[in-house]
Formats: sequence, structure tokens, C-alpha cells
Amino acid sequence: MRLPHPFIQLPLRFDVEALRREVLAFAPDDWRPHPQGHPGNSALPLVAVGGDPGNDGVAGPMAPTPHLLRSPYLRQVMAALGAPLGRSRLMKLDARAEATPHVDTNYYWLDRVRVHVPVITRPEVEFQCGGASVHMAAGECWIFDTWRLHNVLNHTPDERIHLVVDTIGSADFDALVAHGDALPRFVPCDAQAEPRLVFERENFPLVMAPAEVRRLWQRWLAELRAPADAAALAVLAGQFATYLAEWDALWSTHGTNASGHAPYAAAGAQLAGQVAPLEGRVQLANGIDLSRLLRHTLVPALCTPNLATTTAHVPDLGQVRSPPAAAAPRTRFDRPIIVVAAPRSGSTLLFETLARSAEVYTVGNESHREFETIEALTPAAHGFDSNRLDASDATPAAVAQLHANFLAALRDRDDRAPPADGPLRLLEKTPKNALRIEFLERAFPGALYVHLHRSVEANVSSLLDGWRSGRFATYPSLPGWPGPPWSFVLVPGWRALADESLAAIAAAQWRAVQQALVADLAAIAPARRISVTYEELCADPQATIARICAFAGVRHDAEAAVELKLSRHTLTPPDPDKWRRNEAELAPHLDALRALDAQVRNAFGLAGAAAPNHQETQRLPSQPAPSPKPAAAPPADAPFASMFTNNLPAILRQLRTSLAISTYQAGRLIIARADENGVNTHFLTFAKPMGMTGDGSRLMLGTQNAIQEFRNVPAVSARLDPPNRHDAVYVLRNTHVTGNIDIHEMGLGARGECWYVNTLFSCLCTLDREFSFVPRWRPRFVSALAPEDRCHLNGLAMADGRPRWLTALGETDTHQGWRANKKDGGIVLDYDSGEIVARGLSMPHSPRWYRGKLWFLESGRGSLATLDPRTGRVETVARVPGFTRGLDFVDRVAFIGLSQLRETNAFTDIPVTDELSERACGVWLVDIETGATLAFLKFSGSVQEIFAVQALPGIAFPEMLDTGALLDTTYTLPDEALREVRLPGR
Repeated sequence: MRLPHPFIQLPLRFDVEALRREVLAFAPDDWRPHPQGHPGNSALPLVAVGGDPGNDGVAGPMAPTPHLLRSPYLRQVMAALGAPLGRSRLMKLDARAEATPHVDTNYYWLDRVRVHVPVITRPEVEFQCGGASVHMAAGECWIFDTWRLHNVLNHTPDERIHLVVDTIGSADFDALVAHGDALPRFVPCDAQAEPRLVFERENFPLVMAPAEVRRLWQRWLAELRAPADAAALAVLAGQFATYLAEWDALWSTHGTNASGHAPYAAAGAQLAGQVAPLEGRVQLANGIDLSRLLRHTLVPALCTPNLATTTAHVPDLGQVRSPPAAAAPRTRFDRPIIVVAAPRSGSTLLFETLARSAEVYTVGNESHREFETIEALTPAAHGFDSNRLDASDATPAAVAQLHANFLAALRDRDDRAPPADGPLRLLEKTPKNALRIEFLERAFPGALYVHLHRSVEANVSSLLDGWRSGRFATYPSLPGWPGPPWSFVLVPGWRALADESLAAIAAAQWRAVQQALVADLAAIAPARRISVTYEELCADPQATIARICAFAGVRHDAEAAVELKLSRHTLTPPDPDKWRRNEAELAPHLDALRALDAQVRNAFGLAGAAAPNHQETQRLPSQPAPSPKPAAAPPADAPFASMFTNNLPAILRQLRTSLAISTYQAGRLIIARADENGVNTHFLTFAKPMGMTGDGSRLMLGTQNAIQEFRNVPAVSARLDPPNRHDAVYVLRNTHVTGNIDIHEMGLGARGECWYVNTLFSCLCTLDREFSFVPRWRPRFVSALAPEDRCHLNGLAMADGRPRWLTALGETDTHQGWRANKKDGGIVLDYDSGEIVARGLSMPHSPRWYRGKLWFLESGRGSLATLDPRTGRVETVARVPGFTRGLDFVDRVAFIGLSQLRETNAFTDIPVTDELSERACGVWLVDIETGATLAFLKFSGSVQEIFAVQALPGIAFPEMLDTGALLDTTYTLPDEALREVRLPGR
């Protein structure tokens, strides 16, 4: 709700000890993970739809949960507000966690306030809202403006718990707000009291009246950020006027009768699809995009027919379910193509190859967001039983919102949005869909299914490896799950696996998915499904893809396979015999699984499995030659894509250079190298890779808790496939564990020593074998060596083999004090004198001494600039379309890293977010003599932020090894010892 101030304290105080006793009496199993999976956030429901603690929705009559019924003082606290109670919860924030910056845009919160009563907290806990910040003390009562960007930061080693109550308010409540500066009234704990609680019963319209639709539209128009994109606003207004006319006609014909539910849903979905291409062009003053508001706030609330059957009287507190859906309305989706397969079966390879057809549209990755931002389709809405959805889940409202979500995100292979109207071909792939076929039949009538099956040994082994890696967690805080973060699909019966081995869990997942496919996919008419094997795809990709495209009725783009060779995707097949490394663990399960494998193949007319050795050694003729280990692609739920200007390969060849690019946000190190007429981007997985430094013989990489040292061993190139293709092979040689100190930029000294910025402790360090880190320097204004990121020291410029200049985001000496003035509080420091040589900069990063000048990136302005350290004079050389971070030079070319910046991260309210409606992620090449952009490499999908860019001059096609068989048999020895080595057979 929009308030006149970011925070208002209400004149109420509560008995902290009584609150603590009741809150601490709840069991760990009573707490549930955040509905969107935000790490470190959990909740305990007190008031919920139908009184069901498993229902995290906001639409429907509210009632107390069993948790509230056994908490007398919590009821007294809530009664003191004097207002109807909406969804209410205890909200827990783990130690050193944050709530994630966001604006509450759901229809439910447009006219509701959120009341906070802190129960367990410490003075360091900080609540931020709209640029203001307060600490809410235990026992106090606060409301805040949910229409502004807000967040909670728990800097402490302890949990933070608040009572959070949503309410529409009342006259009594408004009086509390109006007298917020009065002496607080103490509400004691009365063991005999039984206050009267009033719960809201009406919160969403069954069908929104035209007058309310217009009210919301006018309200948002009044809050537009100036200056607005006049052309885009005119298009939006025209589309919305047409929609309002249609809504008036539907309302006059149907009112709230069930006969109108399907047309209402179809009209909303059409509006969402029409305004989607304008996203990013018209924003409100709080930074929220108007197109997104229409699609994600208005459309879901327009028609909610499931409310007609929702009841607050649920004696057994069971789950409130919607009735089976009526026939789905006509949509723009013409025979959607849905790939169904078990996770880790090769479906990403198949999907990305099919996506090269010019006739299909995709969301660019897996559709977790499209499905699970709809509360009714989340596992939480089903008691976390599984990812299974059946026909009863396909309500008109859920289907309409799902269609709108897809339409808003769809792009073709050239990253173009679909036209405003007319049929389109959707290509969709998410392993969870193997458990949703019954739902998909209702949601996408006439859909075509491409079924991919992989040999059981290889598939289950890959699932096991994925669990071990920790990179594929889908539900990090699954209620009632004592094991590692739950990975991949959530299958029925998962609770029974709590004490099982990872091999048993992987086997159970594969079994459940195959059983669902046999039961549900076999019921689909044969004319609407096709089954292929991963082995077929690897052995003859052209023929397999051609067969699938002929079945789906889309043009087989012969260039797709050729493009794959030069694609920015990593599709290298597994190492030979990889599955056999897990053979002993899988052995107890394989006999039963092989029987099911045979059943699946028989049901869908698939050939028998090829020998695992054979299928593992196949590779697509169209893809890059494999390295000794697979190039680590992003997790299955986070694919990536990229594009580059036509001249980039030629520039890299002319400079004879390649690039190493780190992205801690995506957990990848990217090696970019010219390859024939394209650019090959080789992705490797690391935990939070950030700063790096290196030369032709060594590459140092800072990760989440260590610095890893790679040495160039060129002789290994002869052992790669194809031999001698790589002119440098960086092999992991040493790992120095520093602890999680937020390593930023790094540099190599004249004596080979490694310098690095320790941002958490606000100091510059060097490596030492005995210690985690050795502090060598810190800014004069930082009074102590404390793990508090006091000034966000980040950048390091080396000159003549030693540190020379550093950058920081603030001249501050308090815990994350730099955040308060990040817009223009940045500074550049002289290492020798300790003096500040420049102030007033917007988030400076990446200082570099090059060609007798000090260069740096003023990230908050999206610029490359020079600085005269003697005068402090700054000259902007070039502006580029993103948050600049990561810089290196070769000849007259500057390689600049660009980040999109998510709207919900710490980097808001800076010029680049205000001035650029669209921000890119990638590497821009700028001529330092003219400031002109020469070329770029642009990322999309999972890669949204770049940290470091390291040029490798003189190296055209490098490789890196940090694991795998070749690393096990690569040795470097002193020359004397090497002369004594005798290889077998010699």
C-alpha cells in the first residue's frame, strides 16, 4: 500500500517475553520455506486461506490456522490492531540473510498494509524502504510503504523473527496510524482473555468490474516516472483502451456469471501478450514496469472463478482444491511442441537444437518461473507432495495466467518477441512437465509431445552426479527434508527417501518420471507424440532433428546444426565410461530399473539401449571437439545464450587474443575464443568466481572461499581432441583456502606474488601458505580489520609490478556504510600515500594503469573514463549500455564487462538504472582513442552480470582443466626429474 512515508510506527507495544515464549514453542517442522524459494527465508502460517497452513495464497476467505489457535498472546496482539485480518505469518530470516529487495505488486497488497511486530531481533537488523532505513525493535509495531522498494538485512549471526499481518485497515486502525507519534499503549499478556478476531472474507473480485479496472489504470498513470517514453506509452494506452472496450462488452453480457469466465480469461491473456513487447519502456516512479504491472498484477486478478468454490470452513484443515477446469478458452498457441523427459537425459541438447528453427518461440530456458510464480501451481499449494499437476489444477484463471506468463517471455531464435496477434508455435522443455501431462492437455489443447529417453545407466548416473554437485537444487529448503538441498524434479513419495543414499534417490526420481510417462503419455493419441532416444540424437543428429521437425510441422532449419558448432552453448558430451564411476553405487538398483527401461522402450517403440560405452563416446559432428572433461554448462534450470557482432571473430584473431570472463551471479568462468567464423564460448563451473589475474604462464582465480592457481602446460594440448588445437592449457595446480572473504580484484606482483582485494575485511592482501590471508594495506579511514564490508573496497590497479591505485564505493567506516550513498560516494585511493585522489564517483570499479594513464569504470554511469591522480580530473571516454565492471586492454581496444543489473539487487538508484531502460550483459570492445564501440559479445539467459574480464594476449584458443581424467595424469616436474622419467613401453 502506498503510504505518505516509508515507515510509520504505531502507538502500540507488546510483551516481548510472552511473544518469544509462544514463538519458540513451535517445532522446526512447523516452519515452511519461502514460496519463491528465497534462501534463508521461512514462514509459519497463522492466518491463511481456509485456515490451511499449506495454502500460501492470498485469494479467498481467511481463517486461523491451528498454529494461531494455540497461541493466545499472538491472538491478543493481532486483535489490538482493530482491523480484519488477512494473510498473517511469522517470518524468519536466517543469520546473515536478507529478505531480497522487492516491491509488492500483487493485487492483494495494492490496498492493504503490512504490519510488523518484531519478536526476535538485534539492533543490527536493518529494514530498508525507499532509501530510508530503520531498526524495528522487539515489541514495537510498524507499517511501511510496500509500494516502494524494500528489503530486510540481517547482519547478525542470529535468526530474526517478525509477526507480519496483512490488513485492509479500519477506522480504528486508521486512528492508530494518525497518532503514530503518541505514547505507545502497552498490550499485556492476559491468560484469561479471548479477544474477538475478525478475518477478511472478500479480497479478490470474482470478476473485476470495469470501473475498478479503470481506477487501477488511472492510478498507475498518475505515478509514471518522468520523462516517460511517449511513443511506448501511446501504444500501451491505445491497447488498453481497446481492451477496456472489450471488457465493458463482456461485463454487460456476462457480469460475474460462469458463462463469462473463459472469455474473461482469454481477454486478459490477450492483453498480456499485446503489452509484453513494451516491457522496459514505461516505468512508474518506484521503478516497476507498467507492462509488467498489467501482466502480473492486473491480469491475474481480473477473473478468479475458483473463489466461488473456496470456503473458510475446513474442519479437517485439508487442502482447498479447485474443481476440474472447464474447457480451456481458445488461445494463440497453435499445437505447442512440448519436450518431455527425465532430468539429465539430454533434453537441453534437444531443446536448444530445435530452438534454432525460425518458426518456434521459447522462453529461452526452462519454465520454472512461468509455472511457479502462479501460487496455485506451486508445490506449496499441494502440500509439497510433488511437482505433479493434474486436470483439476487447470482452472481458467491458472491457465490464463500461465498463457500470459509464456506470452510475456517468448522470443524467437533472433531474440524477437512474437507479433501482437496470430497463431504461434511454442517450444517448451522442463523436466517437471513429465509429471504434468494431464494438466498440459487441459492447458494446451492439441499439444504435440516429443519424448526423449536415455539409457538408464547413463541417466541415473548423471542424476547422481548432479545431486553431488549441489548445482541443481530446485527446493533448497524443502519442508521435512533432512538431506541435502532437494535437486531436480520433486517426485511423489519423496518423504520416504529421507534416509536413503543419493543413488537410491536418483533411482527413485528416474523411476517415478518413467512411470508417469508410461501412464500419461501413452494415453495421448499416437499422432500427437513422437519418441526418440538420446543415443539416436548423438549418433545421427541431422536425421533425428529432421524427423522431429517433420512430425511437429515446422521447417527443419538445415543451418541449425551448423550454427550449433559456433553456438554460444556448451553441449560437449560426457567423458567415456563416466557412468561406470558410479557403477558400484547404482548396482543395487539397476536390475529393477532396467526392467522398467525395457517397459518404456516397448511402450513407445524405442530401440534397445546401446552399450553404455558406445553411446557415451558419441558426439555431435556439429559441435566443438570435446575437451578432456565436459564444458560445464549452466544448470538444467538455468540455460544461457549469447550473440556477437560479425566482426568480433576477426578482431580477436587480429589481436591474437582470447578472453576469460567471470560471472559470480551465474557461477561460471567463460572462455571466449575465435573459432572459424564464430566465437566459441566455453563455460566452466566455479563457486562464485570473481577476480582474476594472469599471463601466458599462470592464471589466478578468486572464488567463494579460495584462490585457485592454474598453470599453462602447453604439452597437454597434444592429448586433447583434436590434438594440438589449443595453444594454451591452463591446468589446476594449487588451491589456497581463504575463507569466504568476498575476493574482488587481483594482480600479480613483480616477484610473482598474488595481491587481492579482501572486500569483506576492507583491505588489500597477499597469499601466504600459513594463513588464510595476510593484510598488507587498508584505507586510513577504516579503523579496524572487521568482516563488515565497511567501504566496499573492490578495484586494484597494478603499475610496475606493484599495487598503485584502488577503488571503493564509499569513504565509510561502519558496517556496509557505503550503501547509504552508493550513487555518488565512490572514491579512488593512492596506495603509496593513502590519500583519496578522487571523490564523488558513481560506484567505480576496475582501475587500470595503461599507456601512461589511469583508467577506470564508473559503473553507476555505465562509462569508461580516465583520471588524472594529480588533479582528480575525470574524463569520460565512452558510455556503453550497462553497468560497467571488468576491464582489460590489448592494443587500442578496451574490453569492458557489462551487467544488466537485476532490479532487485543492491545496485538501484544510480544513473545507469535511471537513464537506461534496457541494459545489456556481455563484453563490449571500445576504441580507447575515439571512444567508439567496435564490437560486442552479448549474453542472455542465465548470465546477467559480469565481474571480471581478463584478456589473454598471444593466446588464441586456450583450454582450462580443473577436474577429469587428464588432470589425474598430467604431471609437471623439475627438469632434472623429468630426464629420469621413463614412459611405459619405452
